[in-house]
Parts: sequence; structure tokens; C-alpha cells
Amino acid sequence: MAKLSRLIKGELKRLVKYKILPVSLVTAVLWIGLFLFLSPQEAQRITPLVILVDVAAMSILLLGAFHHLEKQDGAIRTMLVMPVTVGQILTAKAAASMVLALESAAITAAALYVIHGLTLNYALLLFFVAVAGIGHAAIGFVLALNSRDFSSMLGLLMGYLFVFTLPSILFSLGAIAEKYEWLLLLSPSHAASHLITSVVRGEFRVGMAAAACLYLAVLAGALFRFAVHPQFKDNAMRG
Repeated sequence: MAKLSRLIKGELKRLVKYKILPVSLVTAVLWIGLFLFLSPQEAQRITPLVILVDVAAMSILLLGAFHHLEKQDGAIRTMLVMPVTVGQILTAKAAASMVLALESAAITAAALYVIHGLTLNYALLLFFVAVAGIGHAAIGFVLALNSRDFSSMLGLLMGYLFVFTLPSILFSLGAIAEKYEWLLLLSPSHAASHLITSVVRGEFRVGMAAAACLYLAVLAGALFRFAVHPQFKDNAMRG
């Protein structure tokens, strides 16, 4: 536990060093500025999309940047010669990525309350964001490990967003009928969107929310176990 705590502290320090955390905070401030120009109803309607963008797209983007900056600095190779396991290293990195998702959701929820007086079930929101965040952290690792550099990582991210996030946006706009939502849950982004939207709007479908949580948790576990863990050390050593 002590080794894991030190690893997490190191990851958080590098988030600041590489300007990843400050960029995330600036993004959150932009959302606050947007809320100032919206009515309470409009702000509540757009909040799920705002949080989803941070949890899905921004988390993957920043994690990919973080990974490639660490490779350039040789930080990953340094960690591999420490008396820690690859599993502990990945756990620390996943925890650091969770900080980005939770920090953004907390700031957005606080802005919604301060500006418009709208309250949410904050405990449930943070739990759902954590589940969605770990799922997308695993996806971010897969994309980062299968890209040569940050530019190619961006290309993979755009492909992911087009395939998995666009349908969710179309559904939120009413372009896809509600009867197809169970099928859309195969998209990690839509599973996350459903969880976040249910909290913001206070409209829960227990079965679908449970299925979305289970799906994201199983997906994260499978990706970390069978894709990220086997590739991580080899990828780091090849540089």
C-alpha cells in the first residue's frame, strides 16, 4: 500500500509538471463561463454532455498526452526498474486519470449550483463518473499503447469518438429512437452518458443504470488484464 501511495503521488506530480492538470482545470473554467450565459433549464440540459466530454474525450486525450510525455522523459522506464509491479504502476496511473474526471465533474456540479442553484445527487454523480472514468482510462491506455506518438494517438481518438460517441450525441438530440438505447449501451460512451444523464435529470432506470455500470467495470477489467498489462512493459522498453 505504501508503494502504491508513493506511485500515485508521483503520478499526480507529473500531471502538474506536464501541465495536464492545469489544462483540465482550464477546460472546467470554460464550462463555468458557458453556464453564465445559459438559463437554468439550458444549463441542466447541457450538463450531461459537458461532463461526458470531460470523462470520455478529454480524459482519453490527456491520458494519451501524459503517456507519450512520460515515454519521452524516460519516466516509465524508471518506474519499471523500481521494486513495484506493472499492476501497481497501472493502478497508480488509473487513479491519476480518475482525478481528472472527478475534478471536472465536481467543478461542473459546483458551478451548476452556484450559478443556477441546481442541486444533484453528488455522491451518485461521483460514483458514476468514477465508473465511467475507469472504463475510459482503460480505453485511453489501449489507444496510447497502440500509437507511435501523440499525433497518431489523436487519429485513433478521432476514430473512437466517431464510432462510439457520435451515436450517443445523436440519441441525446432525439435523432435515434429511445427503443434502441439498450443496443447503444454497447458503446462505452453511451453507457457513461446514460449514467451521467440519469443523475443530472433525476430520471433513473435502475436496470439500465446497473447494466451500464457492470458493462463499464467489466470492460475496464478486461482491457487492463488482456490488452494494457501485456503491452505496457514491452511498449515502454521499445520507447
